[in-house]
Amino acid sequence: MKKSIAMLLALLTLFSLPAALAAKSKATPTPAPMEIGTEIVDPPEAIQRLLDVAYNEWTTVNGKDQGKKNKYTTWFNNYEWGKNSWCAGFVTWCMLEAEIPQATRDEVKDQVEEGMAPGPIFHIKASSPAKMAPGYLYMHRTSSIPQKGYVVLYGVNSNKYVHVGLVYDVEDRGGGVYRLTCIEGAMKNTVRMFIYDYDSTAERKKNIVLVPKEERTGEESKIFTYGKHVKNQTWYVNCFLMSWVPGDDNL
Repeated sequence: MKKSIAMLLALLTLFSLPAALAAKSKATPTPAPMEIGTEIVDPPEAIQRLLDVAYNEWTTVNGKDQGKKNKYTTWFNNYEWGKNSWCAGFVTWCMLEAEIPQATRDEVKDQVEEGMAPGPIFHIKASSPAKMAPGYLYMHRTSSIPQKGYVVLYGVNSNKYVHVGLVYDVEDRGGGVYRLTCIEGAMKNTVRMFIYDYDSTAERKKNIVLVPKEERTGEESKIFTYGKHVKNQTWYVNCFLMSWVPGDDNL
């Protein structure tokens, strides 16, 4: 009888162990990208404030080299980030200045796992594109369609998290093509504005198209260009990180 009871307990333990281990090590699934239509709409007041902050920095910096340590990195810590390595720091700094609600990637992951969703206007407080992007994925807030105030995430070759910037303006050109005006930190170690055409229907690694020369009305300078981000490199738009959700009733 004792042997039968011992054998029964052993079998129960054997069959319950995999389930216990699975529950303990349950992984958070990667959410699918969110799509909120293709219409370009006016941003909410808080996002417009963000755009004003970014534009003011672009004009104030005026192409000046920001050195190895600058104000766009002090929110994280006060060490030297090195030249051209503070793009995410710039985006997050602008979000902080505009008083956009935000939390770290890990904090948001915990919230999502507990069934709590961030508000319709929200940013992932991160110091690098590779930390910022997963936080937006946890919130199910990535898109292939741009809006003003979204964070544009760039890739180069197999590196899908090479750089981020802020979408300042969007012009719908039709056929899935959008003319983007982006303000970006850490390009030539300063704050620069880029204007280019983004084709949402094209193969990802070919979705950035230079504006035709006959349509270039602005004068290029050290702070503004229609050209490539980096010569001899083919950059592409990986996706857009949604700092706000168009159509949300709580905006």
